[in-house]
Amino acid sequence: MMNEGLTMPRPKTATSILEARGAYKANPQRKPLHEPIVNEPFDTTPPEELEGKELECWHETIGLVPAGVLTAADRMSVELVAVLMTEFRAKKGKTPGAVLNRLAMELGKLGLNPSGRAGLVVEKPKENQFK
Repeated sequence: MMNEGLTMPRPKTATSILEARGAYKANPQRKPLHEPIVNEPFDTTPPEELEGKELECWHETIGLVPAGVLTAADRMSVELVAVLMTEFRAKKGKTPGAVLNRLAMELGKLGLNPSGRAGLVVEKPKENQFK
């Protein structure tokens, strides 16, 4: 039996995005006071576990992500995208739907699709966003 009518909850919108939209102007008390901020730049050195096509996808992914998006906290997300993209390409269109959904979701979080980019709010990128 299919779970018709059930939907996934919407992911929480980052405070920086809500702030840019003016969500806290009328109710400033709703703004979270202690949201974590990652200031450390993204390290482009790939994880040792990646090799071959996964390694190629790692480099391709970090080359495509819009400037100013990646931080040190995004390493595992980029690794996940590299592994999922490698699986997708290896199966030549016969990838299970769950894998495709996860890949699409992760790509969106990194700003690698139009709706993902539309939801991004980034500071002006520094000269070199990578380590």
